[in-house]
Amino acid sequence: MSHDIETGDDQQAVRYARTHQWLALADLALGISLMLLALASGSSARLRGGAERVSRRFSTAVYASIGIALMSLISLPLNFYSGHVIERRFELSNESPVSWFADWLKGAVLGALLGATFAQGAHWVMRRWPRRWWAVLSAMLVPVSVLMVNLAPVLILPLFNKFEPIADEEMEVRIKKLAAHQGVTVSQVMTMNMSKQTKKANAFFTGVGNTKRIVLADTMLEAFTPEEIEVVLAHELGHQVHRDLWKLILLQTPLTLGSFFAMQHVAPPLLHRCGAAWNIRAEDGVRDPAALPLLALVGTGFSVLSAPIVNAVVRRAVEHRADVYSLHLTNNPSAFVTAMRKLGTMNLADPDPPRLIKWFFHNHPTLKERIEFAERFDAD
Repeated sequence: MSHDIETGDDQQAVRYARTHQWLALADLALGISLMLLALASGSSARLRGGAERVSRRFSTAVYASIGIALMSLISLPLNFYSGHVIERRFELSNESPVSWFADWLKGAVLGALLGATFAQGAHWVMRRWPRRWWAVLSAMLVPVSVLMVNLAPVLILPLFNKFEPIADEEMEVRIKKLAAHQGVTVSQVMTMNMSKQTKKANAFFTGVGNTKRIVLADTMLEAFTPEEIEVVLAHELGHQVHRDLWKLILLQTPLTLGSFFAMQHVAPPLLHRCGAAWNIRAEDGVRDPAALPLLALVGTGFSVLSAPIVNAVVRRAVEHRADVYSLHLTNNPSAFVTAMRKLGTMNLADPDPPRLIKWFFHNHPTLKERIEFAERFDAD
């Protein structure tokens, strides 16, 4: 029989989730508004002109870095409210405003640098292959994605948290023994000082090749029993066994292709109609750096429309399958249920969101679905 998971804490979790969902929509609306304003006011064209005076050759990179930095600054109040004020209000944050701002600043600088690099590279591809740039760029992003996934654990994530090999040797032996029974050699099992920022708990896998690792938050190690940690680690092990990282990269490829294809075929008619008013050079069209907000708008629209399909695929083919793997491997559904309940409590997860919210915001099965599946689980 399924246990009732509706509690007073769940009501708080629903309020927390809805607050963040509304704020996510507000952030989306703000971004769309800023891109529309940049085009309609001519600000995008003026920024392109200024970028070309700085560097004709790398004007796209200059344009993108300044544009991303400006958007980050404008959205800072909303991000601070969402990322710090709300977290404090629900007693989840361990950060001071100064510490939060330091992490935000690192993320903003990193985003501007990566965004500028990508924009400059994309601009070169568009110049080199004016008709097929969308296909060429999509293909080129596959090795770039692999490279970024490989570098993230050693160059990017350590900018925000400290990562160390798990100190609990018994737990490390336990999970490696668990994996060995499946003929799998586990990569490093790491811990991160997630308590630096939050009271939430998390575990994830990251990296490829020699940077591949399973990561556990220190908050989880403190609050979970060895059996509960085991089922969580088994879930993460399932991702590695199923090569889910490669699946996600492959899933991203047609999405990227579709997004760039939409840019190539939706943006030119809009530029033909409004480009002169926006001061975008007709001879360059989508290759004009000033057209980047328009391309971003098309890409945003494609991402929003495809989100339900992507989330459904990831929920079923990636996350649910990893849950099944964990339950088969550990044969401990009771520990799985208690682990899910603790995750729900610590993270204020909405146990049973409405279907529309699930479609657009959730790439994991809901807490209720995961618990009910584990309660029905039969290893045979």
